[in-house]
Amino acid sequence: MGGGKVMLEDKHCQIILKNEDEETNKILMDFDLILRTNDKRTQYEYFDVYDYKNNQMVASGIEIKK
Repeated sequence: MGGGKVMLEDKHCQIILKNEDEETNKILMDFDLILRTNDKRTQYEYFDVYDYKNNQMVASGIEIKK
């Protein structure tokens, strides 16, 4: 492969909090944070929160401040 820049893709992440109990983490497992790239796919610029249990986006376009 060439020496070009790596192209990022949107990334789905599940959250498990290390210092929380199982009940709290079980609740969080129903949600994904979706990291969204810029148009050039060179960096993550914002994220969404998706509720899998209810099959809906609950927050969208949350800016990642630099």
